[in-house]
Amino acid sequence: MEMLYQHELRCHRGFVLRVWLNNEKNLTTNTCLCPPSFYDNMCQYQNQRVSWTIKFRVVSDSWSILFAIIISLIDDSEERIIHSYEQFTYLSTRDCKIKFNIYLLYSTRPKNEGKNYAIQIDIYEKISFIYRGSLLFPIIFLFLPVHRLAYIVDIPRTNEDIQSCSNSQCIRGKCVKYSNNPKTGTFCQCNPGWSGRYCTIQHTCICSSDSICIGILANNRSVCVCLINKFGDRCLLVDTICQIDKNLTCQHDGQCVPADEFMISTRKFVCICPKVYIGDRCEIVDNKIILSFQKTVIQKTYERSTIINKAINPTDRCQHINELFNQTFVQMPFLRLIKYYHLPCRHYS
Repeated sequence: MEMLYQHELRCHRGFVLRVWLNNEKNLTTNTCLCPPSFYDNMCQYQNQRVSWTIKFRVVSDSWSILFAIIISLIDDSEERIIHSYEQFTYLSTRDCKIKFNIYLLYSTRPKNEGKNYAIQIDIYEKISFIYRGSLLFPIIFLFLPVHRLAYIVDIPRTNEDIQSCSNSQCIRGKCVKYSNNPKTGTFCQCNPGWSGRYCTIQHTCICSSDSICIGILANNRSVCVCLINKFGDRCLLVDTICQIDKNLTCQHDGQCVPADEFMISTRKFVCICPKVYIGDRCEIVDNKIILSFQKTVIQKTYERSTIINKAINPTDRCQHINELFNQTFVQMPFLRLIKYYHLPCRHYS
């Protein structure tokens, strides 16, 4: 195939390709390679879709935990069809500043406006497959052909129990509350091999045996969550970057994480370091601060990988405002207090 930049066939939102049908007879045809948001022979029509910009936040106990994030476009039918989805890994120490841009398409063209649609986010710990929770974001104003949404999502804490519910209609699964709406939002989390609103539809999971199957698409393809060193729609492909010499990847028992195919990065892997090490390959001993109530030792200039001992003496205690000023001053309005806060600094400096 040869890409053409100037040709009589105009691709409005794509690239023109010349496809060779027969080299000997020099037979060719021209076609348009369209992006996901457009379709037809000249990419002239917009796909009905959901354009999502999303940023994640986690608390400090999860900064070094690798998550599998599955974002699905679903409807409220009895089949609870997954129209499309995106899956990627999230590591806070690597991705905390990233805004993820995602396109989700409807499985039919045009979409069925008699149904209600929503975005569901399922979160698992990638290494252990521990389920962290799910979130639901309904799509309103269904008459719009394109929805552009932006959210900041908080990943549930490790010590938060998954809130279950008592919905006896979940035949082959369990009732789970959504993390962002536990009072009214619930769904049936189906057992492997079952799907639908109440887990009554049986299907054959085609994921690899060491992965987990969490649903099925409208075209009967399974939605799989892979092990850390596997990838692909069915988790059948193996990434060997972390299986080479440890000295070339992560040191000091750091966890090697292959680069996500969803990310654009020059690095082939990322290291999750144990607490006492830092660096791209966990090769640097982290600084350590030891507090005691004895002799004072202060590091005057910064040095990497050092241990700092600091003694806490009674004289180091910050005095309370009641110890610095009289009661008349302490009871003054806050804005008036600001005018006098600099006086103790001048007096004791």
